[in-house]
Parts: sequence; structure tokens; C-alpha cells
Amino acid sequence: MPVMSETPTEKVKRLRLELDQLRAELAAAESDLNSQLEDVQAFEFRFEAHVGQLLDQLATLESEVNSYLTRIKLMRHQQSFANSGPAFDPVEEQFRQTWHHEPETAVPQPPATPPPATQAQLKKLYRQLARQFHPDLAIDEADRQYRTDKMAAINDAYKAQSMVELMALAEELEAHQSRQQAAAPLDQEMAQALQEEIDRCRRRLRSIDNELQNLPNRSMVGLALQVKLAQREGRDLLAEMATELERKIARKTAERDMLRSQFNHL
Repeated sequence: MPVMSETPTEKVKRLRLELDQLRAELAAAESDLNSQLEDVQAFEFRFEAHVGQLLDQLATLESEVNSYLTRIKLMRHQQSFANSGPAFDPVEEQFRQTWHHEPETAVPQPPATPPPATQAQLKKLYRQLARQFHPDLAIDEADRQYRTDKMAAINDAYKAQSMVELMALAEELEAHQSRQQAAAPLDQEMAQALQEEIDRCRRRLRSIDNELQNLPNRSMVGLALQVKLAQREGRDLLAEMATELERKIARKTAERDMLRSQFNHL
């Protein structure tokens, strides 16, 4: 807790130390999150190579089987009416009418709301701020530290593609330059800038903590854990899944071929 009698200069020194500690914690948290995300991505690649394509193949076969079943049912229904009642349209025509509908007239939709900022606008404002906030333009050491902190905030805002944050920084720069014309930055202003950066680091730390806590809820993370547990038992769970899918694909392929033959004989 800050001491009530501390001077503005002492407050700036304390906030700088606090910010340095927070940045170290933030760097460690970012590294931990990125490492875990890389592990998840690596497993997703393994899953896709062993199982993903087989799942897609099975889904395609199931769709074909359902399509043949529907078409056979329709053909038999139409043939029964053709043999027992008055003349009907040919089967091909009824099939065409059933399965090929004229597209409905599209209801005019209001134009989509344009994005708040284009990539070009973001880049233009970022470059402008980067030039104006460059530490080499500082008039003293306090101003250099201020500009260095703000450059970090600018880089983070651009990385997040946040036009709102960049515009706020632009407004702050304008106010900062106006103050410089009258006098050098005061310690109170530096303390405020440091406090803002501290708050930003804390928000990012909370966000990373939430991401890490929610990571186990991802389906791939749970499956990766099952694969590791099976590996300890000497089993290759992904290979077992692939084998089972191949059996299902073989059965579904035979079913599809049988239905196609029935359809062709109708």
C-alpha cells in the first residue's frame, strides 16, 4: 500500500517498480499460455492426420446413404400411384419437381454495417502515433519514460487491432503535447501514465488467467488427456479410433453401394 506522505517523485518510483514486476509476471503468463496453446495445436494436427479425414469420409458416406434411402422411397411411392390411379407426370418430372425448387425471391437485406476501422486506417494511425510518441523526441528523462510506456501501449493496442485504444492514445498525445508547450511533464502526470499501464497489465493478466482456466474445457484438450492416459497403458488411442472408423467406413460403403444398385434398378 502506498504511504500517504509519499512525494510525487516517490510515487513515480514506486509505480515504476510495480510496473516492472507486473510486466515480468505478464511475460511469464503469456509464455505459459502460448506453450499450452502450442501443445493443443500440435495435438489437433495429430488428430487430423489420424482421424479427421476418416471422420469426413464417414460423414460423406452417411449423407449419400440417406440420400439414396430418400430417393428410393420417393420412387417407390410414385410407381405405386402410377400403377393404380390416373395418369401422373413422369417419375423424372416428379423427381425434378420434388428436388429442384425454384429459388425464392430474396428479401432485400439492409447493407451490412461497415467495420469500425479498416486495416489501412489502423496502420495509418499506428504509424502516426509511433512517430509522435518516439522516445527520441523526449525533452527529459521523465518524458522519455512516459513515451516508452506509451509506445508499449500503442504496440499492444495495434496488436489487438483496437481502434478505440489507438484513438484514446492519440487524444492523450494531443493533451500531452499541449502540456509540454507550457511546462515539462509533472511527476503527477507520469504517475498517472504509469498507473494506466499498470491497470492495463492487470487486465491482461486476468484475461490470460481466464484463458488458462477455460483451456481444459476444450474438447481437444480432454481428448489429448485421454490419449496420454492410454499411452501410459501401452495403447495408441488415436490408432484405435482410426481402426474403428475404417470398419464403419467399410460397412457404410457396402450399404451405399447396395442402395445405389437398388435405385438404379427402379
